Amino acid sequence: MGTKKAKNIVWGLCLAAIATFTFTGCSKKDDPPAAKKITIKYTITANGVSDMDDLGFSAQAGNHDASQYGAPVWKINGAEQGNQDNVSVDDRKFLGSTKTYVLETVKPFDFAFLKVTCTNMDGEPIILTYKAEINGQVQTNENATIVAGGGAYIKDFSYKAQ
Repeated sequence: MGTKKAKNIVWGLCLAAIATFTFTGCSKKDDPPAAKKITIKYTITANGVSDMDDLGFSAQAGNHDASQYGAPVWKINGAEQGNQDNVSVDDRKFLGSTKTYVLETVKPFDFAFLKVTCTNMDGEPIILTYKAEINGQVQTNENATIVAGGGAYIKDFSYKAQ
């Protein structure tokens, strides 16, 4: 009879523990708020670029985990760029008839970077215009920056969810 009493006590404790976790377990109030994400759109234009110049716009987007890997991250002028978290447009792209490129994320991310570099090796001025839109709001708008012959221009920008 002592064994039956011990089993009843163990079952009673188990039921009490289940009831405790059921009523005091996780609730919506205890869950951390959902992380905010941002969509990114960079519009970049360069005029006056020659084959001697060194020009580059590079963009990066990511999350604080590995969720961006293995899936498309960027589109350039509407064309998906595969699962690259870094994309760039260099001086060779601006030698043709296309002078404006739009780099945009295919889904929201935690953070993004834009790097603008220009070294004018030729005598003709290069005119740079670029805009960063985060969640549809203009965050950076550089209009008609002139890089004279022999000059250089470098800017780094970072954006994150607020």
